Amino acid sequence: MSQSHAISAGAQPEIAPCRDRIEEQIIRAYVRLALAPDQTGGLRTITLTQFGALEIRLTEVSGASEATPFPPFWVEIYSHESSCVIDSCGCFEFDEDELTAAVDLVVDAQRHQPVLN
Repeated sequence: MSQSHAISAGAQPEIAPCRDRIEEQIIRAYVRLALAPDQTGGLRTITLTQFGALEIRLTEVSGASEATPFPPFWVEIYSHESSCVIDSCGCFEFDEDELTAAVDLVVDAQRHQPVLN
């Protein structure tokens, strides 16, 4: 049995971000980091996507060692309006839990984009 859902004249249907696409973008950026040149301070950064004034990027801190308690990879939400990282998620090896957390970060940023700018 099919059901019809009416949308009121002023309501807009919510467009959910595609989690699979975001995960794919993160994985592709992770692979592309190997070819990216080092930037100032030994960082390498790849932009995944941009929406509005927000840029989603993956940054690798080169020189991080296993003895360091900080993750070498960071999925960052960068605001061009404030010129700073407004949220981030650190990852050691992008296992299932880390990848899920990174995707959640991006999904939240997309859903709250007007508020985060």
